[in-house]
Amino acid sequence: METILSFNEVYLDTQEKLNALIAAACDAVQVEFVECDRFKAGKREILRIYIDKEGGVDVEDCANVSRRLSEALDEDETLIEGAFTLEVSSPGIDRPLKSMRDFERNLNSLLRITRETGKPITGILIAADEQNLTLSVKGVTDAVLVPRSEILSAKVEVQF
Repeated sequence: METILSFNEVYLDTQEKLNALIAAACDAVQVEFVECDRFKAGKREILRIYIDKEGGVDVEDCANVSRRLSEALDEDETLIEGAFTLEVSSPGIDRPLKSMRDFERNLNSLLRITRETGKPITGILIAADEQNLTLSVKGVTDAVLVPRSEILSAKVEVQF
């Protein structure tokens, strides 16, 4: 009996293999894998990897991850077919915070949060868990609890 795989099964299997290669390259360089964007730009596919570490990443970290990942992708040409560009960079200061790890990494940072109500709130992140963020807001005596389910976006506010 022949097994026929659906497009989703093939895509997920490929994505899992790709994620494993990315994780291995990041582990080897001792950086954290933050996010991956994969999209077409003309005839070429772009694979953009974001990495981070305590104190921030530098050009050498990005180059090392890129080199290791590029070598691994060259060994299995089925993961990305055709011409592609690999980009490895830091997430950037204005990237929205999404994961629990993003919030943990930014404890004691000033955040600007936009909620479903549309009303933004700015405060120092003093605690975070899967359900809520706790902020210290200037002019408010008690800590402010913001349910993560109500957050449209959360970004670190740059202070000069």
